[in-house]
Amino acid sequence: MTVEYKCATKIYPNSFGLVDIILENNFTNKNKLKVIANGSSNGIDIEKFNPNKFNDSAKKSALKESLNIKENDFVFLFVGRLVSDKGVNELINAFNKIENVFKNVKLLLVGGYETELDPLNEDTLSIIKTNTNISNTGWVNDVRPYFSISNVLAFPSYREGFPNVVMQAGAMGLPSIVTNINGCNEIIIEGENGTIIPVKDSNTLHDKMCLILEKKKNYGSETCRELIASRYKRQIIWDELLNEYKNLK
Repeated sequence: MTVEYKCATKIYPNSFGLVDIILENNFTNKNKLKVIANGSSNGIDIEKFNPNKFNDSAKKSALKESLNIKENDFVFLFVGRLVSDKGVNELINAFNKIENVFKNVKLLLVGGYETELDPLNEDTLSIIKTNTNISNTGWVNDVRPYFSISNVLAFPSYREGFPNVVMQAGAMGLPSIVTNINGCNEIIIEGENGTIIPVKDSNTLHDKMCLILEKKKNYGSETCRELIASRYKRQIIWDELLNEYKNLK
């Protein structure tokens, strides 16, 4: 048990998965641990991440055109650092196979590279550079417009805390393909607002993307949004946090 855990009176992990990790490593006992509401660090502002605020068809068309996305294209979206740890190598590999079979499908990468800390494979970088069906925005200050022109979030990360981007996607009405890791496997309910795949498994990622493209699996945008709003709306977290403060002894 570390000094920090030993000295703390109460410990508030931001996910139930993290509770399991703490107990498995014998960092502390379960009586000290409590997840606020359904988890997350601070919930999500569902009014900020609201697809109804991005219904301007002219603006959406202009954004698509700037990214070489046609009106009838199906868009897989990745949001995050373009590094190996986020599963980008697996995502590019899966997409590169998909576009050889399916027409009118694009991959939109929203995020910047970290070439010194966790670089992508050279083959991955070459595909991103040469594949005209892959668009990379680099770093952006506001991710919401990119959610509004996309169909599915593909987020095959190796590890996370409690990923905001998966909550953001759901609030914007998008289903997510995520890996079976802490946080992601709590936000996504299999078959309802997305699907969960093994870590570092490009083949399963490819198969799940194909199922969606073949329309063998559909996810309703309203369901995706409601499953985020009902569990992670910021006010829910704040109310539970306030209640916890009031009941501290």
